[in-house]
Amino acid sequence: MSSIADAPLTDVPLADLSASGRIVRAALTRFAQHGVARATVRDIAGDAGVSAALVIHHFGSKEQLRLECDRRVVAFVQAKERTSAARALDAAFAHYGAYAARMLAEDSPESRRLFDELLGVSRAAVADGEKVGSLRGSSDPEAQAVALLMLGLAPFAFTANLTHWAGTDAETAMTRLAVPIAEIYTAGLMTDPAVLEAARDAQGARE
Repeated sequence: MSSIADAPLTDVPLADLSASGRIVRAALTRFAQHGVARATVRDIAGDAGVSAALVIHHFGSKEQLRLECDRRVVAFVQAKERTSAARALDAAFAHYGAYAARMLAEDSPESRRLFDELLGVSRAAVADGEKVGSLRGSSDPEAQAVALLMLGLAPFAFTANLTHWAGTDAETAMTRLAVPIAEIYTAGLMTDPAVLEAARDAQGARE
């Protein structure tokens, strides 16, 4: 069976997953689409092809199942991070972006723990990128790491409206956005420095 360290759970064939793996995979999708409060154990069980009783047997409660989803995402990212923090962050966005965006929108201890884990990877990506010269440094590297995480997850928070805009599925909409987003990252957006200067002035006024 493919392990979480080798492949994202969402990409492992259902036939190769244990019952608990199918439950977690179904929960990742349900939580991403509906949030924890609206996703029911019965619906998750139905998606996984098991009974609701088996979900409770394996995980104890919906809240514990959510924590297991977080753990799986973090384990996947940490495994990827051993090679490259930037690639780990990209992989997290690609395979678990919808889940992470929905969970991080919550105001809860669980949300903050997941945020801290992903922010740690973003910090490493910023530090590594500046060290090798692939990323421009910032006067505030910590805020830069937060911005990198926030911008990477932002499209997933707008999935419904993006599919409406594109008139197609979410994957096609994201693909269409990939080049313009990459252009902003690599070439910048504005030729006039006035916006940057205004932001620095506003920050200075608050300090």
